[in-house]
Amino acid sequence: MRFTRTLRALRSLPQTFAQLAEGRLVPLSLVAGVLASTALGAGIAHAVPADQPSDTLPLADVKPGMKGYGLTVFSGTKPEKFDVEIISTLHNFRPNQDLILIKTPHPRLEVTRTVAGMSGSPIYLNGKMIGAYAYGWLFGSEAIAGVTPIKSMIEELNRPIPRAISPGNASPIAAGDGQGGKHAALPPGLLAPSPRAFAGSPDAYDLRGHGVQLAARASAQLAPPEGSGLGRASTPILMGGMGNAGMRLAGDLLAPMGLEPLQAGGSASKQPAADAPTKYEDGGAIGVELVRGDISAMGLGTVTRVSGDKLLAFGHPMLGGGIESLPTAIGRVHWILANQNRSFKIGEAARSLGALVNDRQAAIVVDASVKALTFPMRVEITGVDGAPKALWNAEVSHDQFMAPSFVSMVVGSAAETTTSERRDATWRAVSKVKVAKYGTISVIDFGAGNAATGGGSPGPDEFARSRLVRAVGSLLNNPWEPAHIEGIETTMRVTFEREVSALRSAKVLEPQIDAGQPVRIRLDLQPYQGKVESRIIEIKVPVEMAGREIDIDLAPGYEVERTLPTPDSVAELVANLPNMTFDPESIVATFRLATKESGASYKGKLASRLPPGALDTLRPSSQSDAPEVFSALVHTAIPLGRFVLGRDTVHVEVHPVIR
Repeated sequence: MRFTRTLRALRSLPQTFAQLAEGRLVPLSLVAGVLASTALGAGIAHAVPADQPSDTLPLADVKPGMKGYGLTVFSGTKPEKFDVEIISTLHNFRPNQDLILIKTPHPRLEVTRTVAGMSGSPIYLNGKMIGAYAYGWLFGSEAIAGVTPIKSMIEELNRPIPRAISPGNASPIAAGDGQGGKHAALPPGLLAPSPRAFAGSPDAYDLRGHGVQLAARASAQLAPPEGSGLGRASTPILMGGMGNAGMRLAGDLLAPMGLEPLQAGGSASKQPAADAPTKYEDGGAIGVELVRGDISAMGLGTVTRVSGDKLLAFGHPMLGGGIESLPTAIGRVHWILANQNRSFKIGEAARSLGALVNDRQAAIVVDASVKALTFPMRVEITGVDGAPKALWNAEVSHDQFMAPSFVSMVVGSAAETTTSERRDATWRAVSKVKVAKYGTISVIDFGAGNAATGGGSPGPDEFARSRLVRAVGSLLNNPWEPAHIEGIETTMRVTFEREVSALRSAKVLEPQIDAGQPVRIRLDLQPYQGKVESRIIEIKVPVEMAGREIDIDLAPGYEVERTLPTPDSVAELVANLPNMTFDPESIVATFRLATKESGASYKGKLASRLPPGALDTLRPSSQSDAPEVFSALVHTAIPLGRFVLGRDTVHVEVHPVIR
């Protein structure tokens, strides 16, 4: 390629000089370009590899002792220069990637040393970019950092991005193909595994379990070289509108992935200030917005190099997930806070713009022309007189792990702040999740507490285990097709009393009954600070149980999982999610049918009772796909209009039928 350009330039020389000889006006840039491309310009233009832009300096030309400068934002939105001096180069620091060691003799950096949030700050020698400030030593006493070479970063920029950006079941980017069309649809069938997908059945989703899985996957990638103490100039996650419990949960979920949650300001991207920049620039601050609104979380770093609509930043991975779809924003820096471990920038979003589309070893790639998919959340809390804020709104990134994580923090932090009372309380939250193509599902969460244990106010940790978070995680981590959540609305009703009764005892009124006769059970319920209340319930027993002894288990409805068919599609998953358990304000009586009877689930269908031999008929002989077998159980839910704590078991004998 370079030889062809040089030959073309040589051929044009006679014409160019002829034009000059005739006195015709020729742009100086043309003359300079021609000279620089030929042997005549060999002493002026530096030889640059064909795959490296001319305004960058090859790593081979970076020598110890050379001095230059870097660009980063110390305050506000405008990049400022800081001095750098080359120490040396570490070869093969990462696979196929070197690292340039630099000193940063700047008055502020001498105090703060390595700074989280400076990741991506471009470094220049002789006016040419050599790479991005990206690594530093923990507890270092000198202002020394590691620079990712620009060549490695540009290689990440040149990676192709699929037109339909939906790795596994990650969120698509809302943009056309540039020609008025839409992104190509994903092929039918099971989705390819995503780096942040939950490993397990979607209907068994667990947020904390998901976090443990991702931490295990990330540990090898994020760990510094053995014994070096060297680590990324890490990505601070600036949290806004978050209480102490929310910060603890964020630390539990995000820190093992190499992200550092820090209490900071909120998001200003919804209503950008008049002076907020409208485009990214080299050395400017950039944020990756995981959630924004009344509650916010943003990863803050620095832009290394803008190239058209795309840009490089960070100089290291953020999550290391490859193809991505996370909202980004132009950042505003308030201050660099000095810290003995690692200093960090405090800032917030100034204007939402673009999306993180690729997250690789040497850099993140952002496209300012596209918009990542998000979904709105609305949380309304009633029953708290005089609450200064009862309505909360946020916009959550549509990510397999980040979405359920921040759904729990949004609802939990809103509830914790609004209902913060050290007294008895009971709460019920009804959440409506709107799913594209599949309508709206409704899930119920609840809880109660007393003043002696700190009050009944719910928080993020409770919602990390909630049915709402389980539903969101199940949908986004399903293996069949990308599920698009269009919005979540949660209404929480709080009463400042303990609407809970303890099950003190359960007693069968007739220990022996005739076949077909119901079992009558007296429940003694102990309300909080009240007299014991008795309630008689009846449980139907099938005639075929004649001559048997039955153990009937009694448990709160919220603790009893319904027997549902294993889903084989998003439609079946959506149908199951609202019905995973029984009415939470009920008690459920359960007993097992005859030992020879079983139930089975097969291809989305459920048979709760099958006669002996039926399973052999259902089980295919030519394939491994077989019915899922379970014990044949009978559940009877009795509404009580209150939450019940405790379990019990009663025993009854059914007389044999006399013929």
